[in-house]
Amino acid sequence: MKKLVLTVILMIAVISTTAQTIPTLDEHHLLLDGSLTHGEAQAQPFVFNDFREAVAHFSDTTTLYIRPWVYWVDNPDEPEVVKGENGREPFGIVIRAKKLDLIGLAERPEDVVLAAQRGQMQGAIGNFTMLDMHVDELTVENMTLGNFCNVDLDYPRRPELSRKKRSDAITQAHVGYVHGRSLYAKKVRFISRLNLNPLNGARESIYDSCHFECTDDALNGTALYRHCDFDLYGQKPFWSTFGRGAMFVDCDFNVKSDNREIYFCKQGGPVTVVNCRYHAPSDSIYIGWTAYPQRWLRCYQKNFTLNGKPYLIGNRQQENTIMMDSIAIDMTRPPYLSISRREAEMQVGGEPVTLSVKADGREVAWRIQPPYDQIVTLSNMTGDSTIVSIACDDIEEPFCIPVTAYAVGANPAVAVCMVTINPSQLPPPSFKKEPRIIIKKGVAYLDYELDLQGRHDESHIIWSRLDTDDCHKETILACSNDGPTTHYRLRPGDIGRRLMATIRPAHHRSGLGSMVETVSQPIRSKDVEDTRTYETDFSDFWTGWSHSLLPDTWQVDGYKPLDTSEYDWKFDPQKRMWEYGEGFNGAVGKGLLQAQRGARLMYTPIEHDYEDMSLTLQVDPTKTAGQGFGSATGQYMDICLKFDTQTLTGYGLRIIRTVKHAKAVDFYLVAYKNGVVTPLTEPISSTCYRTGCTISLNYANGLLTAHVETKTPKPADSTLPHQVDLQARVDANHFGGIHIQHTGSCGESTTMLHYLKATW
Repeated sequence: MKKLVLTVILMIAVISTTAQTIPTLDEHHLLLDGSLTHGEAQAQPFVFNDFREAVAHFSDTTTLYIRPWVYWVDNPDEPEVVKGENGREPFGIVIRAKKLDLIGLAERPEDVVLAAQRGQMQGAIGNFTMLDMHVDELTVENMTLGNFCNVDLDYPRRPELSRKKRSDAITQAHVGYVHGRSLYAKKVRFISRLNLNPLNGARESIYDSCHFECTDDALNGTALYRHCDFDLYGQKPFWSTFGRGAMFVDCDFNVKSDNREIYFCKQGGPVTVVNCRYHAPSDSIYIGWTAYPQRWLRCYQKNFTLNGKPYLIGNRQQENTIMMDSIAIDMTRPPYLSISRREAEMQVGGEPVTLSVKADGREVAWRIQPPYDQIVTLSNMTGDSTIVSIACDDIEEPFCIPVTAYAVGANPAVAVCMVTINPSQLPPPSFKKEPRIIIKKGVAYLDYELDLQGRHDESHIIWSRLDTDDCHKETILACSNDGPTTHYRLRPGDIGRRLMATIRPAHHRSGLGSMVETVSQPIRSKDVEDTRTYETDFSDFWTGWSHSLLPDTWQVDGYKPLDTSEYDWKFDPQKRMWEYGEGFNGAVGKGLLQAQRGARLMYTPIEHDYEDMSLTLQVDPTKTAGQGFGSATGQYMDICLKFDTQTLTGYGLRIIRTVKHAKAVDFYLVAYKNGVVTPLTEPISSTCYRTGCTISLNYANGLLTAHVETKTPKPADSTLPHQVDLQARVDANHFGGIHIQHTGSCGESTTMLHYLKATW
């Protein structure tokens, strides 16, 4: 037996290309060799042919030597869909140790593979993660760590160990996390696509001569990357790099997509790029730090090229970039200066602002660039802290001033606080003409005049309908989301009722004044000009919770549909479900956005027997690649017409993300009956759910039709249709309501509503 063990060790020593000398195997030094049978491995102490079995024998301090083979961390042939526990992702294996070294014994890192093949809704519910490493000191060397959910596993050394990817539709599939002090990875290939997570999480992470393949939200945002190369299949490889950020030294970035704009981060944060090279299909590609950089952001570059030519990263907002070409940089840690605040507000006549930095022994200089130095002053021009004071009180409009700290020494760095200077607060404006409601050509106008003295009117106005006794506000009809809502288009539900307009006067230098109410005369039938059309751009839409199904009003609330019961999510009824505001990514301009998962809108028309009906909705999905929603976990939006808001019965169009495609969604017509949804047509996969999307629904004489198109051009690499046309024969009903239900996650997975028009 001892002779056999010695022979194995000698063989390993001969073929290993690592610089380490393999000691005698013992309880702290184990060998993994997949070419051995189970019996052969069991016959040798401290030798295993299965990775999970080897892990079961780890001690607090372990070195695992790994021979060439493909080792499955999680059985890809197990049909069970795995789920996470305690609110965390599902894991292939959890490893606990104080110090762990995983060393591949091969000529190339491609020859030693630790693999999994599960991702979100592809063999798992949740973002499946191969490795959850609770290890204080982790070293990984000379191997491949790959989640081959959406990537083929090619293993030329033993082709029979190769395996095709689980799905073409790219989903969230992780490699691993590290919960500990340090990670050192050398000559490791990290393979996945979306959310790669190449052992993220250690307090200090170094990647040396490693290879990464990923799309978005993928890389470790607080790591040092040296002599690495990256195949970028997406647009934003980092979710964020907040804190000291990420640093790249002598690295190559290979653009593998057709994106015209590439950014390092989705959410921003500091990045340092030194002696690095971008390789892209075109010289006209734009490379930025982040899509929407804050003015305080400072990133660093030195000797950076795009296709061999010098390039300034983030050149659309050059203040974000610090050029270090003539400055010596510590190649072992990114330049970083922590500042107590990145944003602050001051008001003329108010308190000053104190700023401080953690200089770590470096000298610090504080500066305010002209002409701002005539407006604010600093108590100290050097040192770890300073006090910002306003030196000028002749300020009418708010504006921002950058206060910059420079640290000089072994690791020079810059930090900025953007200080917003607000003019002194003035009293709310008084009325030169008291408000009153005027009815004219189907519109109620709030007629008033304020003593603004040349300032902007920023009054807040709410329109309400009074109940039949004129005693209480029955429901809110419109409000000020984007400037004073000075008018409201009358609806049939207003006939016989009085309207109330509530105004709190304000301008841009005042707070809101006292509430003033005015009430109209009863609305007459002849006052309402258009009874068969409803349209809105949502700029005056009330976004607070409303549980009213009163005629000619919207119910604004949250709802978890029955067909999402297998997915564990909920909303907070104490917070708004919808919000009006600025969009981002694919959502252009302003509009109505979901604030929580489960956001719902329902419009109840006046009581009537409705026959034919059409509905048009113009939207901008925030997602830009056509996938519409965060993941294929029951995330959809239903747009319905001919709908009874009391019983949740009617017809509509469902737009849903599925596991079939990573850059497209499915469309199909549906019937609602008492809240239960039944498909009416087969789904059509399409790429048209992008910026400038128009959704048209129509019901006429028992025929339900839908048409969807977009202004965004069709992706060049897609063979899917770029518009949708569906139809189905349905039973007639007398309903005329509207229903919009969104079950997608929010933030960067929302859909902005721009315009809605209904015709009966």
